[in-house]
Amino acid sequence: MSNLSKILLLCVLIVSVGLSSCKEEAKTVKKKATTEKVAKKKEVKKPAAKPVAKKKLEPVVEKVSNKYFLIVASFEKQSNADKLQNKLKTEGYVSEVHNATNGFYRVSYKGFSNRKLAFEELKNVRSTEEHKDTWLYIKR
Repeated sequence: MSNLSKILLLCVLIVSVGLSSCKEEAKTVKKKATTEKVAKKKEVKKPAAKPVAKKKLEPVVEKVSNKYFLIVASFEKQSNADKLQNKLKTEGYVSEVHNATNGFYRVSYKGFSNRKLAFEELKNVRSTEEHKDTWLYIKR
């Protein structure tokens, strides 16, 4: 056999293999399409579900309790601590009264959950003459 006939035979084989592989894919696609049509016909309509009242979802906000407090004064009598707390609240502060183990009532005017921020604020506050006696209470 000559080289030309070998090349021609090789080309014919390649083309026939290529065409035959394409035909199988087409058959597979047709089978899938037929399967999908059958599946669509077998669908059964479900009775309409009754509408359910939707509940309004509220975001879950985890409150972080403050652990560090700037204390402006301490009193033996709770009534004095409450008076100062009310005064601070009218001035716009978030004031709290903390009971100490020694019987005193500590009045805070600002609370922090972050230690670093609490110490930075304490440093800034002590630089003013009005709050030079302010100190930091760490709640345990």
